[in-house]
Amino acid sequence: MITPAQQHWQNVMAQRAGRANEGVDHAARTAHEEVLYRLRLAQARLKGVQARSAKAAIKKELLPDFSGWIEGTLEADGGQQDEVIATLMAWAIDCGDLPLALRIGAYVVRHNLIMPDNFGRTAATVLTEEICNPVLTQAGTDADADLSAFIEPLDTLWEIVANQDMPDEVRAKLCKACAFARRSLSDADSMASSLKLLREAMHLNPNAGVKREIATLSRALKKADSAAAPEDASTPQAQNESSKSKKTTRKPATRKTTATQKAKRG
Repeated sequence: MITPAQQHWQNVMAQRAGRANEGVDHAARTAHEEVLYRLRLAQARLKGVQARSAKAAIKKELLPDFSGWIEGTLEADGGQQDEVIATLMAWAIDCGDLPLALRIGAYVVRHNLIMPDNFGRTAATVLTEEICNPVLTQAGTDADADLSAFIEPLDTLWEIVANQDMPDEVRAKLCKACAFARRSLSDADSMASSLKLLREAMHLNPNAGVKREIATLSRALKKADSAAAPEDASTPQAQNESSKSKKTTRKPATRKTTATQKAKRG
C-alpha cells in the first residue's frame, strides 16, 4: 500500500504527463516508467495465481496503489496512449468496481486508447464484454435474481460504447444484459423496453439464446395490455366518450325517419 504522499505524487505526475507534449516532461516520463514498473510487479504476482476469484482479490488489494495515477490521468484528460490506465480499467471490472471501471472506460474509449496485446480486443469491446458477462452468468444461474442494481451501470456503458465498432455478438450481450437487468420490473413500459432489447439481441446474434425470454415477455406484455383495456373502458372519460358516440349514431337514423314521414305526407 502506497502512502498518501506517493498517491499525491502519482496524481501530479499523471496530470503533467497528460498536459505535456510527448517527450518534453522528463519527470512525468520517469513517473510513468515507475508506475509501469509497479504494474509489472503486480502482473508477475498475478501470474502465480490461477483462480479467478483469487486474482480478483489481489487486484482489489493492489488497485489503490494506482489511485493517484488514475485520478491524475482522468483530470488531465490528455488522451495519451497508456498501458497502465488501460489495464487498470480491466482490473476495476474484475474487482466489481463498476463505477471506477466506467469512469476509466469512458476516458479510454473516448480517446481510442489501444489495449495491451494480451487483451486481443478493442477497449470498447473489452469494457462491454467484461461488464456484461458476469451479469449474464448471474441471470443464467438464478432465474429469480434481482439484477436491477445493474440498470444504471449498464445504461452508462451503453452511452459510452453507443457509437463504437464491436462484434455484433458482443453488442448483443449488452442488449441482453440490459434486458435482464430490467426483468424484475413489471410495468408495461419496462417490459416493452426489455422486449425491444431482446429482439435487438436476437437480430444481432441469432444464437443469443433469448427466444424463450422473448416468448415469455411477449405473453406477459399482451396479458398486461388486456388487463389494462377493461380498466380503461370503465373510466368516466371512456364512458362519456361512449355515450357521445351512441348519441351521434342515433341522429342520422332520426333524420332519415323524419324525411320518410315527410315524403309520405307529400
